[in-house]
Amino acid sequence: MRQTEGRVPVFSHEVVPDHLRTKPDPEVEEQEKQLTTDAARIGADAAQKQIQSLNKMCSNLLEKISKEERESESGGLRPNKQTFNPADTNALVAAVAFGKGLSNWRPSGKMPGGIKTNIKSASMHPYQR
Repeated sequence: MRQTEGRVPVFSHEVVPDHLRTKPDPEVEEQEKQLTTDAARIGADAAQKQIQSLNKMCSNLLEKISKEERESESGGLRPNKQTFNPADTNALVAAVAFGKGLSNWRPSGKMPGGIKTNIKSASMHPYQR
């Protein structure tokens, strides 16, 4: 336990393969072999062209990012264009909150003709005694 600094309390058949492994897993080893053969097939000129192309794309991307950062920093200094009219907003709030600017519309005391109630059935109790 002291040799492993408390990381492995017991060396058993369960932990030995994981902690003492010197070779990678077979799948990883096969994948590494495949990548090595693919890299060997590409010629030096083709590899150099790919490197230059990738460097060009990275520099273009970095340039666009820095340009966007500069524009956003300078854009934060100038005031934003208003997309609303403050007078209209205040008038709307006053109308909703206090009824300012609304006409006095009072409904008539009569019930609308489309709604009818049966007063007789409303006064009757369903369980007559």
